[in-house]
Amino acid sequence: MEPLIPAFGGARLTTVIDGSGASGVPRLAEYWRYRTLFVFLTVRDIRLRYRQTWRGVCWALIQPVLPMLVLAAIFARVLRPELREGPYWLYVLAGFAPWNFFANAVNYASVTFVGSFNLLNKVYFPRAILPLAAVSACLIDLLMSIVFLAGVSWWEGYHPSWRLILIPLVMLEAYVAAIAVGLAAASLTVLYRDLKPLIPFLVQVWMYSTPVFYPLKMIPDRWRWIAWFNPLTGVLEIFRFCLFGSAVDWTSAGISALAIGALGLGAMLVYGKVEADLAERV
Repeated sequence: MEPLIPAFGGARLTTVIDGSGASGVPRLAEYWRYRTLFVFLTVRDIRLRYRQTWRGVCWALIQPVLPMLVLAAIFARVLRPELREGPYWLYVLAGFAPWNFFANAVNYASVTFVGSFNLLNKVYFPRAILPLAAVSACLIDLLMSIVFLAGVSWWEGYHPSWRLILIPLVMLEAYVAAIAVGLAAASLTVLYRDLKPLIPFLVQVWMYSTPVFYPLKMIPDRWRWIAWFNPLTGVLEIFRFCLFGSAVDWTSAGISALAIGALGLGAMLVYGKVEADLAERV
């Protein structure tokens, strides 16, 4: 595929997309040149999500917060665990906020390639910008959730402390994890169309295998090491620590961070397999 872009003086610039394997390595300089397109697509996705909604800004807050409140109330009555950290409902809310961002981001990103046939076949740009923009558009939900939870935590007596400076780290980890899984899901959906309806179900199953509604210590010791390799485990544990000083297994958090890195490498390998002929496959 050789899209031709007009240049000055009648010359033409040719961008060649090949399958040599180099396309699996992030071309940072190229992505930087297309930063304006990335911003445009991110803003477009945000507008599409909240267009024709009741006072879009209010819905941006209600949409992530309402499911958190409902599920916190349900699991508080079902599990009723004893927690030193504070109210169980607040513990669940703090776990569901980053998870809700991750789940929404992956679901939106997974269909960006198969849903962009016209765009992919008309103009050249780094293809990974599509899932990247979809994930970035979901950051507004995470920001709203963090603001809401910070206010609720303060109301419950957990006043701001130095731990809040770690929240950007939590957001970055969640963001990178969502990009890695979203990019891999979008690439695999191009190869296997049956995955398109299956991915939301797999994400839902993933939620129940992540300590969103239960503390890590509730998992039996002999199985707890498996949860350490869940990339979201460390994100949730550190986020709770930031809000109300919940105990953190830093070994688990470190292994989760390594798992996010491994996911990123795997996603780039999968994406590299489909990037060369992506326009023909969708």
